[in-house]
Amino acid sequence: MSKLKEEKINWKESTGFIVIHLAALLVFLVGFSWPALIVLILSYGVRMFAITAGYHRYFSHRTFQTSRFFQFVLAFLGASAVQKGPLWWSAHHRHHHRHSDQEEDIHSPRKGFWWSHVGWILCDKYKCTHLKLVKDLEKFPELRFLDRFHILPPVFMAISLFGFGYALNSFFP
Repeated sequence: MSKLKEEKINWKESTGFIVIHLAALLVFLVGFSWPALIVLILSYGVRMFAITAGYHRYFSHRTFQTSRFFQFVLAFLGASAVQKGPLWWSAHHRHHHRHSDQEEDIHSPRKGFWWSHVGWILCDKYKCTHLKLVKDLEKFPELRFLDRFHILPPVFMAISLFGFGYALNSFFP
């Protein structure tokens, strides 16, 4: 199956996504410590909770209610997982549910494992946020900000965790 031009990965615009994932390999330069492993597990757990409970259950399906502050916390932590902004994620997920396993399904497993999990995120065709699918969410300026500048939370998280790791090293060399 040949991919349309707009379904090809845009490597230039995907550089940040790739670099932040490759940067995880730097862990092998610092050695092992139990406190660092605990921080890894906790930070991973918090971000996956934000994707599952926040991006998926709250923003995409609106299965529960929360305060505006906690809504922002879920959005910020979800964005820190490097899965773009909350409006973009929710709009695409809502589209996915409307067209599950059909030709219009943007990340159908029928298109392969790589495409359904990562490839579609990195191509130009699905770059835009279709705000008509998330009218209930676009009214919040803080969500629009996080959606537009979705790279800021992962950069903030990386710098914060680096600083925290540096401080931990002072107590647990």
